Amino acid sequence: MNNNPTPCGALFDVMKKHASISYKELAGLILSNRPLSDGRSPISRVGDRTWISRFIVHAPAGSLQERYFCDYGVAALRVMARLRSRTNRPMRGSDVLVMLRDQGIPEMTAALSRIGEDASVLRNVFDRLVCGSGYSEDERADVAMVLFISAGCMGSARKAAAFALEYAQTSHGGRLAATPAIMMRDDDAEDVREIEPLPLSLGLLRVVDGYVKGSPHWVDPGSKEIEIGALALGDGDIADVGAGVSAHHARLVREGAAWFVRDLGSTNGTEIVSGATGERMVVHEGSTSRLSAGDRLVLGDDTVFIVIEGVPGA
Repeated sequence: MNNNPTPCGALFDVMKKHASISYKELAGLILSNRPLSDGRSPISRVGDRTWISRFIVHAPAGSLQERYFCDYGVAALRVMARLRSRTNRPMRGSDVLVMLRDQGIPEMTAALSRIGEDASVLRNVFDRLVCGSGYSEDERADVAMVLFISAGCMGSARKAAAFALEYAQTSHGGRLAATPAIMMRDDDAEDVREIEPLPLSLGLLRVVDGYVKGSPHWVDPGSKEIEIGALALGDGDIADVGAGVSAHHARLVREGAAWFVRDLGSTNGTEIVSGATGERMVVHEGSTSRLSAGDRLVLGDDTVFIVIEGVPGA
């Protein structure tokens, strides 16, 4: 057993430990029948333990080729059919969601983090599948399995999230709902760390329970706009947000040397708290408001960023 698995290794490990699907059986469910350069298909090699281990399960990040796998949606449906048809304790949609919540997604996010991937958007999509509305339990389990399998095969949280969302839209229609709207707090309880601004790059520091969390999210100086939201998938976008933040909540827009925030029709609202005066200002849908160093950007009821200017890495 590999104690430090790749994302694909995490996929195989979770299926074996928590769903009783062996490496060989899982390979038969997710590998492609398209021939490779030597004329043999990946699925024809399911009995070759060395090949499966070297080129699939433990292959270095970035070396896995898409052509090794069948369509991720098809693979997920095959796995779900296998779980539902087990003679010994078949798994319902609710069982699959619990397994992925408690073991699958934590192990996958850890594996993605080890290769330098920000897995925030993967967790956000899964949280909406578990807690949100819009789909039946079995449909949510199917999409969650698509998300999990595609993350393991792609080795990318953002690509897997985009694939799962497209699959959900194409197969089931509708959209993943944000968590219910909660009234925004009116208090100023969060601790604000004083930061000396340097007029170079814009950064956002996440504040959780009054404390700064991690490193700043620096905005590329060449960018003209970036999106903040639970399902923000673009390069440089920020998905490190709480459950009360909408899928596509707000956008930062640069005009000359100044930065502005625009609300994108979020469920739970956007506010700016002035770092100079403490004044709170609601950013209405479609309108823009300027951001200054020291301001707090408040998204929904549970996500706070301190706006800074400085030198990335300094």
